[in-house]
Amino acid sequence: MLQPTRVRARVGVIGSGLVLLAGCASLQQPDVERVAAEFATGDAAARCALLAPATLAAVERTASAACAQVVAELAPSDAQVLGTAVWGDAAQVRTGADTLFLTRTSAGWKVAAAGCVPHEDAPYECEVDGP
Repeated sequence: MLQPTRVRARVGVIGSGLVLLAGCASLQQPDVERVAAEFATGDAAARCALLAPATLAAVERTASAACAQVVAELAPSDAQVLGTAVWGDAAQVRTGADTLFLTRTSAGWKVAAAGCVPHEDAPYECEVDGP
């Protein structure tokens, strides 16, 4: 049987680890929100430059148009952030008119999916997304 002090020690270590993870996520939040705002307000070329490499490749492979034409069709969005969640190398940002999913790459935070709305058959349906 575990001694009560050992149980408290384990809970304390686990709790400390969760606080550290939450702290790391909160440190990433300003960068995530900045990239989302730049994507929301950017022109088509800027939006393409902010796409994650896998998303850019998927857009160019599956669309019958260039990336700039595809992202130009996304509804304009304001940059006002309504909510942000960061989980390690992944993040979600909700703005007034869009939900974006981001991923951390070697080049920094990039947009993995945009133009996303909740969908009853799947968590989200996105106009622009990767594999």
